[in-house]
Amino acid sequence: MASVFNRFIPTYIPLVFELVRQFQRNSNHNSNIKKTDKTAEKIGNLEHLMVRLEKKVQLNRDVYNKSFNQLRLWLFLNTAMLIAIVVKLFFY
Repeated sequence: MASVFNRFIPTYIPLVFELVRQFQRNSNHNSNIKKTDKTAEKIGNLEHLMVRLEKKVQLNRDVYNKSFNQLRLWLFLNTAMLIAIVVKLFFY
């Protein structure tokens, strides 16, 4: 019976070494894995949302300024035409 175990010991030695090596490799890998920090991720999300909001605010501001300039031009043209009509009615 002892001779059977002695015969298989040389085959188990490399297996034990391989298992120890895999265990060490896995433990090193687990220690090197980046620990996820949910706070930093949430702050990054908030910053991204703030940038998107700032872009939308800027776009709305540009649309408002463009509309205001168009309205000002329209009012100026209407005023000029009204003055021309008044001049035509009362002075000719």
